[in-house]
Amino acid sequence: MSRSAQHLQEAAEWLTRLQRPEVEETDWLAFDAWLIEPGAQAAYDAVQAIDEEIFQRGSALRGELAEPRRAAAKRAFSIDWRWLGGLGVAGAAAAVALAIAPWGEMLPQADTLYSTARGESRGVQLADGSHIDLNTDSRISVRLEKDARRVTVHDGQALFDVAHDKARPFLISAGDETVRVVGTKFDVRRRDGQLSVTVLRGLVEVSTDGDDTPVRLRPGQMLEHVEGASGVTVTNVSADDQVGWRSGRLIYRDQPLSRIVADMNHYFDRPVRLEGENTAALRFSGVLIVDGQDAMVRRLTSLMPISATPTDDAIVLRGRPSAPN
Repeated sequence: MSRSAQHLQEAAEWLTRLQRPEVEETDWLAFDAWLIEPGAQAAYDAVQAIDEEIFQRGSALRGELAEPRRAAAKRAFSIDWRWLGGLGVAGAAAAVALAIAPWGEMLPQADTLYSTARGESRGVQLADGSHIDLNTDSRISVRLEKDARRVTVHDGQALFDVAHDKARPFLISAGDETVRVVGTKFDVRRRDGQLSVTVLRGLVEVSTDGDDTPVRLRPGQMLEHVEGASGVTVTNVSADDQVGWRSGRLIYRDQPLSRIVADMNHYFDRPVRLEGENTAALRFSGVLIVDGQDAMVRRLTSLMPISATPTDDAIVLRGRPSAPN
């Protein structure tokens, strides 16, 4: 193998290696040392050009590449390379070198769906180094692109710890809101048409459909918004309170009972219902430990003027009559 061909093969291997989630600082130092070699930079540029071409043609190639993956033992890998003609000899050679790399890491990825069941939480480590903690009964989708990292919060709550990447902003869509960050830590909640964003570290910009100017949030600030309505509310909060769910604690400060019950119903299959005039509007401040449903209901009835009545298919909460004067 000639030295130039070897450089092309090494360049393809470096491109693949540096896109993996387990890449470390030692890998980048080794890569920098490799680039100093005569011809290495040109080879890497050629491989990147092919990678970009493949990215642009990824949809057409995906089906062709999937079949050899499923049936590699049945027939040899084959692609029509005629579209490489305009890229020159170096480009074509680089494409051949790329053929030995894991194709799944070179092609644009479809959305990846992550979800949790009632009572379940999970952590998700993304390939870019970002980490997501999903709360109970939540559903998000993620797509990592070359110029952006995109997440859609379909329903639920998630805590994001975003790896810094100035060239690829982290964009989150939640209803009619878009959250834009580069590297920070924040919580996004979307439940029953109610949206909230709470910042723990760094800066976050939140844009709402129809509003020209995004709202910038700093640590300790929470933005709340009703989906489809105009305007937002920004308040100073204890950020740790908003993510208490990560340690099995639901922390409330002067919240209506309807909010507490709605949260509980995301943890358990047996629903809790509210009955009686003004029951839903009763206010609560305190901490609820998330364990068994019966235990949580008992704590709630001991802290509020309500009673609990089990039925065949639910637990009914009613406000207790006020004591006579």
